[in-house]
Amino acid sequence: MQRDFETSQSPKTLSIMARISSAKPLTAEEMTALQAIALDLEFNEGVLAVGSPFLLRTPPDETAPSGRPLFGPDVPANYSEDVDTFVALDTGLPTYLSRDLDAAQFTITVDREQTDLETAEAEARAVIEAGLPDGLSYAITGETLISREISRGLKRDLVRLNLAGIVLVSLATLFLLRDVRMTLLTVVPAFFGAAGVLALSVWLGYPITVLSNVIPILLLVLGGANCLHLARHLRHSSGSVHVTLREIGPACALSSITTAFAFASIMITKNSQVFEFAVLGTLGTLLSYLISNIAFALLALHLGGRSRRPTRAGAALADWFATMGARRPRITTIAAVGLLALTGFAFTQTTPWFALQNNLPRDSHLRDTNDAIAADFGGVFQMIVEVEDDPARTQAVAEALIEAARPGTVLSEAGLVRWRGSDPGAASQANGLLPDGLITALRPGEATQRIFVTMPEPMRDAETLNLYERLFEVAQQAGADRVFGMPVVMRQEGMALITELARSLVIASLGASLFVAYAFRKPCILPLLLIVNVLPLMIAGGALHLFNEGRLTPTAVLALTIAFGIAIDDTIHFLGRFYRSRENGESVGPALRLATGSAGQSMVLTTMLLSAGLAVTLFSGFAPIRLFGGMIIAILWAALLADLLVLPALLNVRNKGGSECVE
Repeated sequence: MQRDFETSQSPKTLSIMARISSAKPLTAEEMTALQAIALDLEFNEGVLAVGSPFLLRTPPDETAPSGRPLFGPDVPANYSEDVDTFVALDTGLPTYLSRDLDAAQFTITVDREQTDLETAEAEARAVIEAGLPDGLSYAITGETLISREISRGLKRDLVRLNLAGIVLVSLATLFLLRDVRMTLLTVVPAFFGAAGVLALSVWLGYPITVLSNVIPILLLVLGGANCLHLARHLRHSSGSVHVTLREIGPACALSSITTAFAFASIMITKNSQVFEFAVLGTLGTLLSYLISNIAFALLALHLGGRSRRPTRAGAALADWFATMGARRPRITTIAAVGLLALTGFAFTQTTPWFALQNNLPRDSHLRDTNDAIAADFGGVFQMIVEVEDDPARTQAVAEALIEAARPGTVLSEAGLVRWRGSDPGAASQANGLLPDGLITALRPGEATQRIFVTMPEPMRDAETLNLYERLFEVAQQAGADRVFGMPVVMRQEGMALITELARSLVIASLGASLFVAYAFRKPCILPLLLIVNVLPLMIAGGALHLFNEGRLTPTAVLALTIAFGIAIDDTIHFLGRFYRSRENGESVGPALRLATGSAGQSMVLTTMLLSAGLAVTLFSGFAPIRLFGGMIIAILWAALLADLLVLPALLNVRNKGGSECVE
């Protein structure tokens, strides 16, 4: 419906909203100056209409069939009495003045075919600043301005995040490994892989969004983690590039495939931005793996060879956790299953939530402007209610909405009828009294009538959500045929998106686990994979009650889905070393110790490396990016503990039960 509405608009328009405010009620002189500004704005290029307090008229009578302007050329000192008289008509129509008369609103409708946003905004600002009395201030907002603010902030954020990420990954790798050669073998191939992803995004022509902004830095640190496994094996074990690629390469390939699968599972969404995120993530993961693997092999030919002083960073931590899990397998398993059940229940109690204002940069003035307009004038967005070929039903819907909505936020023919003081059957008389644009908006077709309800963003907070739910329910119960507009898009499509992403999470978890079980030719390890890798997700999901008010946002579900594909990487490396030791004749105990010694240390190091690289997201100007990075970091550490503590315990329990899973 929303797309149909936007497509049907002729001409295509955009709206700029200006809030002009004072520390005290506006004086008559200030109102007179604002009236001149409103008139001047109408002469700007491409301006179709200017909604302002100076459009208000008294009800028509015998001496003034069209009514009289509420404000004359010189606004009287007692203008507040005229405003009170208009409000007392109880029309639901907007007055464009705040209740305390300390703020006025201008809504400037612009023809996009005659001018662009930048020009329209600049000319509006010039007119307002030229005529604004001393002591008054103004701020500008609007749906199109919000989109532009997000886009500009993302471009700045993208550059900062990636540059800072490269520096942090390099320094963290050098600090952890204390080996310049290993640092180069880890960072340089990963850098080329991430550069390939940036080139891919340009080639695909996808715009920068809050979601896609994190992909390059995410794949940079993932590429670094894979290269760290390769570099550590090369420098500490084999000394041969060929042997390293043969023994560790398959696990790295499998890790990249599971991460790509996690991205691909998101493609079931109907949301175009999320779909593009999924495509870029899937192709980018595979491309980054190919580039970094080739770059590693070429670089290793010159920097390879054994290290004389292998680093022991992280080894003690890996040994300690693995030993605990192996010594008390049953207690560890019971505790893990209990924690999984508890956190899983907490996760189911989260509330699906999507707030557009959270996508604005942290330092954006638009958030405060939107809040102020919501408090003074009802909001920035409009719910549109349509009724087909039934004037009486339209009247009933409008009357119900006027009663349920905030005062002065409902534009409808019912309000115009109240304004005229005529009966509902006289609605057709409005043609001669009102601007053609307003009549067209209220009656887009011969049999269709519309009602516009101004409101704030639905999920700005619990109060605005209750307001939205009340208005939506009232409209439907009163007989509306359709309800749409940006508030409906943000509420209903946001919820539908979260549902789709939750389905993607299930697909990613089951699909990646089945694929790994198939790759190891051991279907019986599927329960182990699910317990070990779903547990960290539930811990992070349940923790939303602690740091996100229990709100499950699209970003949070995306983080859970992608994190599963990343977290299972450590499980793959651990099981790969474990089963290789078993094939070499080791019993379960020694095989676990060998897996911990070879893979466990790398798992600790890669988790530290990933955390260091993703830490840059915590300084992003965008709340969703901070949440995304923070959740993935938390999941990675929970996954590390699960792989080092719970996985050895599960393998020991299976061994004591005589299971073939440990063979």
